[in-house]
Amino acid sequence: MGPANVTSIEALERFRHAIVRFREQCMIALSSAESEIRGTFVWLERERIPHLKRVIPKLAEELNSAKGAKFRKELQTMGGTARPSIIDEKKAIQKAIRVLEDAQQRLNAAKRWHVALEREFAIYKGAVGSAAGMIDRDMPNAILRLRNMVLALEAYVATPTPTLAQQLEQANDSIRSMRRSGETAPETEETTSTEGGAA
Repeated sequence: MGPANVTSIEALERFRHAIVRFREQCMIALSSAESEIRGTFVWLERERIPHLKRVIPKLAEELNSAKGAKFRKELQTMGGTARPSIIDEKKAIQKAIRVLEDAQQRLNAAKRWHVALEREFAIYKGAVGSAAGMIDRDMPNAILRLRNMVLALEAYVATPTPTLAQQLEQANDSIRSMRRSGETAPETEETTSTEGGAA
């Protein structure tokens, strides 16, 4: 494992803040996207589809009413066998048919959109699941580790560095200690050899 080669504690801290901001932006983006999708679900389920289901029977009644008006007009006579014009009634029927068919097509489309949206939302949730997990679990851990690194480096930098004189004094102490150990060792060997000769 090589040296850390940290050249700027401030850069680490800036990087940590950048990760914090990035995580916040990701959370906002994911939350906004899901809110938009769920809002569309609510609009389709509670507003659009129920509205069209209420409107279609009324439009069907209007079509029947227009057909009834035409039928009554056809029964009328004008001083003999001549019948009154039913052009306006025919136009009203055609208009009622167009409006009713349009509403029925819109209802069918809304139902298809609802099914398609459910399918696409499930695919979307699966696709962003790993990213959401990283944002929820991994990024907080990374942020905490970076903070601990910064604190450890700041503590290390704050530790006073020994002066050259202090380092020389420590070296001399070590040498003196080694010499004392070296002087004791020969005496021990000499004593052992003397005792061996006496025997």
